[in-house]
Amino acid sequence: MLRDPAGDPRETRGRLPRRPRGPSGGASIWKALVARNARGAPRYAPGSAAGALPRARFALRSHAPRPPPRLARLRSRVPAPDDRRMRFRDRFADFREEPTPPAPAATSATPATPGAPAPRERGRPPAPRPEPTRPELVIGLGNPGADYAAHRHNVGAWCVALLARRHHAQLARQGRMDAAEITIDGRRLGIARPRAYMNESGPAIAAEVRRRDVDLSRVLVIYDDLDLPAGRVRLRLQGGHGGNNGMRSIIASLRTSEFPRVRIGIDRPYDSGQPVRDPDRIADWVLSPPSPADRRLLEAAVERVADAVELAVRVGLEVAMERLNAEGGGATQA
Repeated sequence: MLRDPAGDPRETRGRLPRRPRGPSGGASIWKALVARNARGAPRYAPGSAAGALPRARFALRSHAPRPPPRLARLRSRVPAPDDRRMRFRDRFADFREEPTPPAPAATSATPATPGAPAPRERGRPPAPRPEPTRPELVIGLGNPGADYAAHRHNVGAWCVALLARRHHAQLARQGRMDAAEITIDGRRLGIARPRAYMNESGPAIAAEVRRRDVDLSRVLVIYDDLDLPAGRVRLRLQGGHGGNNGMRSIIASLRTSEFPRVRIGIDRPYDSGQPVRDPDRIADWVLSPPSPADRRLLEAAVERVADAVELAVRVGLEVAMERLNAEGGGATQA
């Protein structure tokens, strides 16, 4: 057993002396060693307190005051919740684009104005708006000559004649077409009707499209449709021939069906409430004048189609198609 100068017995076998607790700490050991050295006592005498000098140094070093918690975390490289050191992924944070918050939804206090442009996202340039597709050539199908002018099959040619009257134009022969040029809000529009019969109108129309060098997405064809009630109109940007021989000839000549068209319903004959499918009776139906009631419905439909053509020239076919199809019109089928 060894006794330190403070008088506390400490067993030193197999372990280092612990630092005494209290405000004095290990200072009493050093004071005793200094006093013994001053009296000439041997420095490292066995069994003396001076022999504990090397151990005391290690004990004091091991019981040194601990660093503050933040410094300990920095030394151990353990990130703290409030650690403000720049991590690798945050080095370029100043150069990244901040996420744009979603635009607030329109409330009853600030109702969205129809047709108003969408609010611009902060920090981003406005996206370019697609150019609307405007027609440059309108073709109305029908059979040539005064004998066929009032028939149901010529309702497409009626639209072209109405556009010519509205804009004070005169249809004149140009190749295999009767054509004219009109102006709507400063934009030129070609209107034409084939001089060939309905079933053979495809080659004449294809030649006119090549002569004018018009993209097919800007060629609007107007024709009659048996499968729609009388006076009902539909505008589509593409589709099939639907059984119409004139459209069948046009698609074969252009080798594509991807061009806009307007269908005007002329309905079909019925027997005891059942639609007639006989080709001869269908031919007699389309090649005859409509009844007075159907004539009024068809004339009203022609007016709506002419309005839609003018609207398409101003704002595009997409807007005109939405408005024309929403109006619909025509009689209900029994």
